[in-house]
Amino acid sequence: MRLDGALVIFVKTPGLSPVKTRLASSTGKAVAEDFFHRSLAATGAYAKAVCDWTSGLTVYWAVAERDGLGSPLWSHFPVIFQGEGGLGDRLDRVYKEIRERHDFACFIGSDSPHLLPRQLEAAIRATARSRDTGFTMGETSDGGFYFFGGGLPIPSTVWTSVIYSSSTTASALSTHLRPLGGVQTLPKDFDIDTLDDLQRLAALPLSQMLPEQVSLIRWARTYLGSIATSRGINPSQSPG
Repeated sequence: MRLDGALVIFVKTPGLSPVKTRLASSTGKAVAEDFFHRSLAATGAYAKAVCDWTSGLTVYWAVAERDGLGSPLWSHFPVIFQGEGGLGDRLDRVYKEIRERHDFACFIGSDSPHLLPRQLEAAIRATARSRDTGFTMGETSDGGFYFFGGGLPIPSTVWTSVIYSSSTTASALSTHLRPLGGVQTLPKDFDIDTLDDLQRLAALPLSQMLPEQVSLIRWARTYLGSIATSRGINPSQSPG
């Protein structure tokens, strides 16, 4: 199957926008920003791996800030501007721009850095197969989504009528999409917004992970171990 699609990674530029604010409320800003950079490296690594395997796939950074478009953080892939407005407005703008360039668009963020490259590749190929008939979505355990893919036109009102960062985000978006085409669901996964999510990340096995992902998980284990030690708790042996 020939592909002409795009994988778009939605990102913020640290220093221009706050990053990982919910995590920072538990860990402090410095740790949250450290996590963000490590998560970004892991996400970029698995995106590049999938791109290397998949002829006809282009990876983009979709950057939230106009002033951040030239940041060296975004040197590995082409950069597009998310645009102004709320998240629904920005998703709409980027989706339309990508559809002008490619047959389909796949969206991820940088806060699910543990996704396996083959897992992402399968989601992209599912999107390619259904690009003329429907959409593909991977829901997170907190009600958001870690993956979206599609090739059909989507009215702006579909994107902007959804409440984001809500326990109903994915289900509401699916409901609005179904009149346009089928919605294929991927296995549920999680993203990292809180300290509990970081603990879940630290518990993952290291097999099949890329070096950048292994480094991130080991960093999380070390950080959580230091918290346990400071509280006088003997942390259990981590897997992997």
